[in-house]
Amino acid sequence: MGYFMKATPEEVGIHSEGILKFLETVEKEKLELHSLMVIRHGKCCGAGWWSPYGPEYIHSLFSFSKSFTSTAIGFAEQEGLLSLDEKIVDIFPEYIPENPSENLLKANLHHLLTMSCGHETENHSRGEEWIKDFIHHPFLYEPGTFYQYNSAGTNMLAAVLRKKAGQNVTEYLRPRLLDPLGIDRIPCSLLGDGTELGGGGMKTITENMAKFAYFVLHRGKWEGKQLLRENWFDRACTKQIETAGDAEGHVEDWAQGYGYQYWMNSYPGSFRADGAFGQFGFVFPDLDMIVVTTAATKRTQSIVDAVLQCLVPAAEKDELPADTMAAVLEEQLGKLTLAPVAGERHPETEKKIGGKVYTADDSAEDVCSSMETLIGGVALFDMHLGTTDKMSFVFSENAVTWKVWEKEEEKQITAALDEKFYINAREEVFYGASAGWLDENTLLMEIRRLDTVSGARITFRFEGDKLTFDSQDTLIAEEDDFWGAGKKHTVPFYRK
Repeated sequence: MGYFMKATPEEVGIHSEGILKFLETVEKEKLELHSLMVIRHGKCCGAGWWSPYGPEYIHSLFSFSKSFTSTAIGFAEQEGLLSLDEKIVDIFPEYIPENPSENLLKANLHHLLTMSCGHETENHSRGEEWIKDFIHHPFLYEPGTFYQYNSAGTNMLAAVLRKKAGQNVTEYLRPRLLDPLGIDRIPCSLLGDGTELGGGGMKTITENMAKFAYFVLHRGKWEGKQLLRENWFDRACTKQIETAGDAEGHVEDWAQGYGYQYWMNSYPGSFRADGAFGQFGFVFPDLDMIVVTTAATKRTQSIVDAVLQCLVPAAEKDELPADTMAAVLEEQLGKLTLAPVAGERHPETEKKIGGKVYTADDSAEDVCSSMETLIGGVALFDMHLGTTDKMSFVFSENAVTWKVWEKEEEKQITAALDEKFYINAREEVFYGASAGWLDENTLLMEIRRLDTVSGARITFRFEGDKLTFDSQDTLIAEEDDFWGAGKKHTVPFYRK
């Protein structure tokens, strides 16, 4: 299992039926979850991954990263590197505008932590001068009086740490938090000046998320040692500012208030690290319980509801009698999967096109992007850019291998044709792929990049010597969505 000792739900006072109800709700609501871990009294009583995602694969954290960045600021304060009263303009005097506003002059690190620095809108600049862009963004409100979700403000905290300590967030946290907790892999994307994207660029495995949430549950103590002083959590994990009725119209469990990069839950005394599309670390101090999820859904309130309505009521004060439902739950957790592509085989078509090489149509208006770009994945900040020149398909008993050439460099992805996912490894990136024929001339291939929350459904259409295809992100359909996903245009290829 890893760090957390395994137990049945009843051994830690949770009814197995509650976790089963959670799984049933997820399926009924068509919520795409990738993983679930339920930890109580330090023991894991329920853990599962929806294939092709698995416990060994790192996964995008999005704004769950913010809680790591906040913790780094907590350590820096503990060590006297900074004070939360320090003004932004005092730390970055080189970026102050000629006539700074009074609001800008008042903004400090506490305001960045609580997303109340005074901005009315979020600044999405990520170039080399993003710090200057942040400081020059209008500070329209008196700091501390107006809540505006502000990932750039969290990135500023990462920049402050880099300036004060000479290290990026994950490097700074390595000896203080990550190594003590046994968190090995936690890569983070970079901004234009080399600062880590502390507001949303980290990736790690689900168990590492659980370790971090468990550390927070125990208010900075790990295996009997107080790593970060308790009073940090008195501030970080309690409501510091109101979020109900804010500019973005937050409601339900986003209208319960905000701490130092943690959201408060509607369940009293609980809070969560919270990343887009369902990357959650729920902390329930009174229950001595944490719940961690990774997911890919815009309906994140539905995940919160499922946790609060299924898992929380299932927790009792004392150990429960053994229940046969624990075995049912174990079986269910062991066979979780996303729906693979289904479709009948078409041997004649496969024989006709198998091994044939298709070359890009030079006269086409649309250029076929690199394999990595075609597969995509929401919020990939570090993309391999290129142009696909040729491609082919090789069929075997239970799979099809899609081969792509980019300036004579050959790349390939194998997709299962037996309603499963085939796992591919390419340059330390893992992909799960499934394929099936929609009809005798149309092949659908779904490829998930496992370190992101999504991938692509690529539809290949074979008509004589002509191949056309289009690619649609598995999560987002909007053409110009902020996260970088969207529909790719239909691209024509011709057989050589």
